[in-house]
Amino acid sequence: MDNGQLIMDNVVHVHSNEVRRNCQLSVVNCQLPTAYAPNIEYISEIARSERFCINVEEPYVRQTFRNRCEILTSQGVQKLSIPIDKNSTRSGKIKDTKIDYAEPWQRQHWRSIHTAYNNSPYFLYYQDELRGFYEKHYSFLVDFNSEILTFLLKKMQIENGKLRMENIAHAHSKETKRNSQFSILNSQFPSYQQVFNPQNFVPNLSSFDLLFNCGPESKSFLCKV
Repeated sequence: MDNGQLIMDNVVHVHSNEVRRNCQLSVVNCQLPTAYAPNIEYISEIARSERFCINVEEPYVRQTFRNRCEILTSQGVQKLSIPIDKNSTRSGKIKDTKIDYAEPWQRQHWRSIHTAYNNSPYFLYYQDELRGFYEKHYSFLVDFNSEILTFLLKKMQIENGKLRMENIAHAHSKETKRNSQFSILNSQFPSYQQVFNPQNFVPNLSSFDLLFNCGPESKSFLCKV
């Protein structure tokens, strides 16, 4: 059975026990929407939660972080958007939303990521594993997003290694950020060294930006957000 099918039919749950020794917990249960290479506030929300889940039963919302992320290039912020098969959105649920491969978006995204971060301190250590996600065919958006998220959490040492699947009926949380854009004002966001234009820090980009610039120190930074 394809693991992606399991993700489609359930909510992904993770216990972040390792983080307890490093970050002050702000919530016990955190329910989040799926997101493509989510921004730093999104990852910080996970780091500060004792337990979190990805709700794949939520409605599909166009033009949001669910299929978009932002990276920093020599020309400024670049948006990367995963094309969606419009026919698959008729059910209205994110779990049924399929990726459209009419255009070579994976090759385009990887080229942009490589160009943007090839000179960053830690890209070399992660590029081989990350490239594999852009060479594999994923039918459903939630499958691709879940694998990228698992990669990010593992490299930032936030999760304890294994995703558990549970029925959505058991995953309710008052701390849900279902429709949040996960945006933080610049004045509230700590800075770190970025490759381009270091004098003008750009906050809350994709967590790729944090990982490639800060590497193993990423988790310590998240505790400051």
